[in-house]
Amino acid sequence: MPGAPGMPGTEDVAEPNERRCIATGVSGPRDPMIRFVVGPDGTVVADLAEKLPGRGIWLGASRDAVTTAVKRKLFARAARCQVSVPDGLANQLEAALVERVVATIGLARRAGLVVAGHTKVAEALRRERVALRLEASDGAEDGRRKLDRVAHGLAILEGLTMVELARAFDTERTVHAAVLKDDGKRGGPGLVQRLNREFERLAGFRFNFGGAGLEKAAERCIEPPADMIGQECAVKE
Repeated sequence: MPGAPGMPGTEDVAEPNERRCIATGVSGPRDPMIRFVVGPDGTVVADLAEKLPGRGIWLGASRDAVTTAVKRKLFARAARCQVSVPDGLANQLEAALVERVVATIGLARRAGLVVAGHTKVAEALRRERVALRLEASDGAEDGRRKLDRVAHGLAILEGLTMVELARAFDTERTVHAAVLKDDGKRGGPGLVQRLNREFERLAGFRFNFGGAGLEKAAERCIEPPADMIGQECAVKE
């Protein structure tokens, strides 16, 4: 089951923080990649937290890479055995990455490291307390432009819809949020690094790889419950 040394996608690479993608055969930093293992039943399992036992099989975090790996049976080649690949693997990965991002933001909110809503974000920006901005991919441009005027080129992460981002704040819609600067005692720098990685990996399944372009974001928005259609919703702008 484990891949042999030097096999594409295995963990035998020259640099300890680099991995080889089974779809491209190219080695690179592990952050924009996803680790897989083969379970006891021969099923390919995504190890997003990189904690599962077994020899890792690595793949670039993008729909194209998943499609290539499945079509060319590259998981079996890397594992050197017959494997079972779940149907709809790319969609499963997208959903799992959304859950990781939402959970991370939620934990940070409870630690007092994240604020939401246009007013709170604007105030934090004016006080230069923001380390990173979070914007809903389907939010209105007007509110974003107003924040841009006081953000001074601050990095923005997007990829969650308003509904998805709101789940981290226990509300129905959230458009704007911000990760606050921290003295390091509550995990601020690590939080920024983690969110950067998770949003980068999610971008490969929602937009063109690298996160460029939002033209298809609306196609992947979560639909509201039937009893909410046509009703006004509370929005944290």
